Amino acid sequence: MNKYIFFTTEGTTYPPIEGKEVDNCQLLGRAYGQTPEEAKCNLLKDNPWIEEAGFDSDCIIAEQILTEEQRKDIQTLVEFLHCERSENKILRIANRLKHI
Repeated sequence: MNKYIFFTTEGTTYPPIEGKEVDNCQLLGRAYGQTPEEAKCNLLKDNPWIEEAGFDSDCIIAEQILTEEQRKDIQTLVEFLHCERSENKILRIANRLKHI
């Protein structure tokens, strides 16, 4: 599963200085899914307050945090530090990770 973070530009937030309005994003939460759409469904199912508060689900923006492949690549590299592995495998993983 891939992990996503969800936010929206709907609504208004306030900074510590009273009386000031700030145009920025509101963080709604994190969720897992194979796709952003699946993760958004999981987010809304697990957090009914989002729609109850009036946020439009069509305005929710998803950003992928880390793919499952990237997580596994990092795990493999960490394991490599503790034992010897094939140099070719590490080079392939390093090439994938440099594009994160």
